[in-house]
Amino acid sequence: MVAEAPPPDFDRRCIPRPALAEFIASEIAATKSRPLAVLMVNISRPRHFESLTRTSAWDVKLRVIDSRIAGVLRATDRYARLSDEKLCIVLPVLASGAQAMLAAARITSMLQEPAIGDTGEVTVRSSVGITIYPDHGSDGDELVRGADMASQVAADRGEDFHTLLPEERVDMQRMDADTEGQLMHAIRNNELVVHYQPQVDFKTRRCVGVEALLRWPSAATPQVTTAMAISVAEQAGLIAPLTFAVINTVLRDAVRLRKQRVDLMWSINLSTKMLSDLELPEIVLQAIETWDFPADRVTFEITEGVMIGDIERSLTVLNRLRALGCELSIDDFGTGYSSLAYMKRFPVQELKIDKSFVANMLTSQGDRQIVQTVIDLSHNFSLRVVAEGVETVETFDELKTMGCDYAQGYLFSPALALDDFADWLKRHHGH
Repeated sequence: MVAEAPPPDFDRRCIPRPALAEFIASEIAATKSRPLAVLMVNISRPRHFESLTRTSAWDVKLRVIDSRIAGVLRATDRYARLSDEKLCIVLPVLASGAQAMLAAARITSMLQEPAIGDTGEVTVRSSVGITIYPDHGSDGDELVRGADMASQVAADRGEDFHTLLPEERVDMQRMDADTEGQLMHAIRNNELVVHYQPQVDFKTRRCVGVEALLRWPSAATPQVTTAMAISVAEQAGLIAPLTFAVINTVLRDAVRLRKQRVDLMWSINLSTKMLSDLELPEIVLQAIETWDFPADRVTFEITEGVMIGDIERSLTVLNRLRALGCELSIDDFGTGYSSLAYMKRFPVQELKIDKSFVANMLTSQGDRQIVQTVIDLSHNFSLRVVAEGVETVETFDELKTMGCDYAQGYLFSPALALDDFADWLKRHHGH
C-alpha cells in the first residue's frame, strides 16, 4: 500500500504547541463574536503498540493520523500535537457550533478507518472534546482546558465526541479554584513534587545532568495534568511564586546530592510567561545565594514559543540570567519558529532536539537529516546538543555515530523522585 501523503500545506496547518494560545487569541480578536471551536482529540493506542519494541510502528501510524486530519481540515483551521496520543484542533470562523460537531464526527470516523503498516491493518479509537467560543470560554487556555475535560467525559461514556455542558464548565471552574488552592498550599508549605530524568553522555555513558519535571499527584483533582496546573498558575497570577518554589525545591535537592559528591547539571523549565518578568533574575539570584549553589550548574530551559512574544524583553531577562552564570537551553528545538542563525541572538549554550524527530529518525530519512543538521550546525555554533525521547539502543547508537552530546529518554530512565533517582544513579555508575 502506498503511504498516505500529507496535503501540500501540511506544515502550515500544523502549529507548535507554544503557538496554540496565540493563534486562538488572534482569531478571537480578528473574528469578534463569530464562533470558534477547540477540539481535543484523545487517541487510544492499541494494546499491541504498548511495548517499546512497537514504537516505530506506532510512529508510522501517527504520521498517517497527522496526514488524515490535515486532509480533513479547512485551509483556515490549525492543529497542534500535544503528545503521541493527544491533538488539539482549532476551527475558527464557524457559522454555528454545529459545524464543530460535524467536524468531530468526521474526525472520529476517519480515525477508525484502518491503515496498513508493518503490523497489518490497524484501527484506533478516539474521543473528541469540544468547546466553543464564546459559550465555553473567553481565551485559549480556558477553551483548551474545557475541551480536554470534555474529551475525558467522552472517553468515560464511550462516546465519539462530547461538547462541554454548562454544568461541566462550572465543574471546571471549581476544579480550577481547587487546583489554585492546592498550588498555593503546596507553595507555602514547600510541598511541591519534582521528579528528575537523567541525561547521559554518549561518550562515557555516565549521567551528567537531569531535567527537573514538576508533578501534580493530587488525589483531590486526579484529572488535572501538570500542564493544566501550570496554566491555572499563569491565570491566577501564581506562576512567579510557583517558579520560585520549583527553583528552591530543585536547588535543595541538588545540594543534598552534592553533599554526597554528586556533581550534575540541573535543568529547570521556565514558563514563557516568566520570560517577560524582569524580576526573574533576582528570584534566581536569591535562590542561588540561599542554597549556596554554583550558578554554572543550573540550566534554564525555554521553548521556542519565546520567539512569538516580546523578544526584546525576553532577551533582557535571558542576558541577566546568563550574567549570573546560569546556562540556557532551547527545549523541543525544531518544532517552532527559530533557525540557528536567529538563535544567535539568544545567549544559549544548549539545544534539545524534539523527541518527535528522534523517535522517527530510524525510519524517516527526513527526520534523520533534521537531527544530523541540528547536531552539525549546533556544534558549528559551539552549542551542545541533547536528544530527547531516546528509547532504544539502536537510536542511541545512531545518535552517537552522528555526534550528539547527551541522551535523555526511557532507554535509561523515566523521571524519578529524588530518592529513586539517587538509587538509579548508584546502579548506573556501578557504586
